Amino acid sequence: MSTSTLITILIILLVILIPLLLSYLIYPDEKVSRHLAVKKRPQEPSGDKETPPSFEEISAIFSHKSSKKEDLIEAIEQLIKYHGKIHAKLGDLPHPDFKRYLTLIIKLCNNPQADKDVIISLDHKLRAKNPKYGLNIDEAINKGIEGRGF
Repeated sequence: MSTSTLITILIILLVILIPLLLSYLIYPDEKVSRHLAVKKRPQEPSGDKETPPSFEEISAIFSHKSSKKEDLIEAIEQLIKYHGKIHAKLGDLPHPDFKRYLTLIIKLCNNPQADKDVIISLDHKLRAKNPKYGLNIDEAINKGIEGRGF
């Protein structure tokens, strides 16, 4: 291929990829937006119970860089309320389901809006519900903080 053909192909790819990249950066993930919009809506008293957020929705809030500190605190409350109990250990080994919590803790620690109070809040609340996982939770928080680059 000639140089001019390669340059033309690169320009066409850039024309296509730049708007896609910008739209990805400007518009947040739909699940996060939907969950945040539902949460900010005033609560109407009714007989209908609100469906609890899924583990994945809470994880999306923790990993989304534009989540506010208040959103993170509310997500921690929802996590503890609906998904706070980790399956029992298998002897000395953590249950395979703990990997989801490990990933969740690391995502929260890597979120730029999560300060020490938010991280400590999650630590204390998870430890209170799962005392046998105290060391594992501590290791997960250390991994997450190391991932921040401090």
